Amino acid sequence: MKLGIVSLGCDKATVDSERLVGDLVGHGAVVTSDLPHADVILVNTCGFIDAAKQESIDAILSATSLKAQGDVKAVVAVGCLVERYKQELQTEIPEVDLFLGFSDLHHLVPALAERGLIDDPVAAHPGVRQFLGDQAHVRYLKISEGCDHTCAFCAIPLMRGKHRSEPLERLVREAQLLEAQGAKEINLVAQDLGHYGRDAGRGAPTLPDLLEALLAGTGVPWYRLLYVYSAGLTDRLVELVAREPRIVPYLDIPIQH
Repeated sequence: MKLGIVSLGCDKATVDSERLVGDLVGHGAVVTSDLPHADVILVNTCGFIDAAKQESIDAILSATSLKAQGDVKAVVAVGCLVERYKQELQTEIPEVDLFLGFSDLHHLVPALAERGLIDDPVAAHPGVRQFLGDQAHVRYLKISEGCDHTCAFCAIPLMRGKHRSEPLERLVREAQLLEAQGAKEINLVAQDLGHYGRDAGRGAPTLPDLLEALLAGTGVPWYRLLYVYSAGLTDRLVELVAREPRIVPYLDIPIQH
């Protein structure tokens, strides 16, 4: 199966795309940039602001247009726009074969197998996150999903749900994979990095613990922190950034995003 990918939105969505494509490659898919001759086009949408919504809709319509022309056998739409407006999209763009919200992504492989696009729904080898960008030395590591903030101007909690931290050990393994793929700088991303571990209860690893584990477990020259709310700037975190030369002295602090 030749797989075309259109990944829109933020760096966290890029991570989602790379993980999802990795799973499909594990089932025998081959990624192609030649969308008109792909078997399947996967569009990872964004639903954050009006311009991003329109860009996502345009990308979906472009994919369905290619499907109507011939070689493309299926169009799949995922991501934030789908999570928020799935019913409306299904009604307005019936040419799309699959609209999958975040809780539905596990249906992707079986659905493609039913259409004869994947020979075996059991992966031939474990999915390995695939690089989709143009700078292999700079990669993103998403350490949590969702957000517990209830900012009136932001719809992210409606689309991504409550904050859930990824296990520390899994993140270290993923960073090691990114390093093996050539990463020289890894950007930690989440809706709020400073909230890492708080959902796991007292004694769970926090952001400084994760950073120390990443530094010890990899040789990546630079780590950068994106999206740390001011409440998460603890003394321990600031001291760690100040003394550790492999952590870039840069903090992206949203006041109103």
